[in-house]
Amino acid sequence: MERDEKMAESETEPDGLTGHVHYGLHLDQPDEEMISVSIRVPKSTLDELTETARRYHISRSEYMRRKLAAPVG
Repeated sequence: MERDEKMAESETEPDGLTGHVHYGLHLDQPDEEMISVSIRVPKSTLDELTETARRYHISRSEYMRRKLAAPVG
């Protein structure tokens, strides 16, 4: 999380989190049905996700969608 935070706060490194904020369906797949998924995480992890999302002024769900959709590597 700290590495991601530094990257996101950097003005020079692309982070995949910045850009236009769209409300509603956030992933560029407007014709695809959205499905809810439940996961269990430690409370401390949830608190970190929530705080990071607040810093980006997006919902926790949107932050998690962006992280899951980001390329691995």
